[in-house]
Amino acid sequence: MNSRQFVAAPAALALLVLAAGLTPTARAQGVFKCSVGGKTVYQSSPCPTAGKELEIKPGPTEEQMKEARTRADAEKARAAATPLVLPSAQDNRSQTVARPVDCNSLNKARADAYGRRNATVRASRETNMDQSSAVNRYQQDIQRTESQMISSGCKPT
Repeated sequence: MNSRQFVAAPAALALLVLAAGLTPTARAQGVFKCSVGGKTVYQSSPCPTAGKELEIKPGPTEEQMKEARTRADAEKARAAATPLVLPSAQDNRSQTVARPVDCNSLNKARADAYGRRNATVRASRETNMDQSSAVNRYQQDIQRTESQMISSGCKPT
């Protein structure tokens, strides 16, 4: 090889990189709603006859979803911790009333969580697939419900 080939190869490589940089970048393809034979069809290419391009907006990012969950959890906790204040009809003073607890619904939620957990354990054994994360999630639901039952004085049935 002579020295010209060594000089030409980097120059050709640089030209190739420059050309690749000038080409338009791939953008998301549109989705087209078409009417074909009286039926609605969705496709990535433009419709041959009647149809229109749909504008599909991106959904929330993971960060936005996490922030929304955090706000919802904080709102739930604040609502559960705040007692109801009802005006008294007798002496025009406000009286504080504890939130009523429905022990039947807590017992039902507990039974449902046990049912989901046990069904998942059975399915895991039958299919020989690891479903420990689902089992743990249902176990946490059981513990959370039982904690609510204890703090509100409900007895398991």
